[in-house]
Amino acid sequence: MISTECIKRDLRDIRYYYMRKAQFESADSSLGILPIKRTAEKYNCAIRNAPLRLCDLYICLYLKGQTQEAVAIEWGYTPQYIRKMLCELITFFKNNLSARRI
Repeated sequence: MISTECIKRDLRDIRYYYMRKAQFESADSSLGILPIKRTAEKYNCAIRNAPLRLCDLYICLYLKGQTQEAVAIEWGYTPQYIRKMLCELITFFKNNLSARRI
């Protein structure tokens, strides 16, 4: 079973990758395909089966690089509610990615 810590680490790496995607893609010819691209694809594939609001949260936080506070303001929620949704997102990945490994 995939651990919560592993999911959090992967999500941090995915966020960083998408924030600097242009630089990484320009280096593809020199470096080859980086493992983070496969990791991002795995999570992007899994999120397609998530409830719409969790998918939206994933896009905002990890693909667009927004902060939790910015999402809370944009959506009109409290930061605490966004953190609760983030816990739901991590649980979703933990259940969905673990099921794919069986």
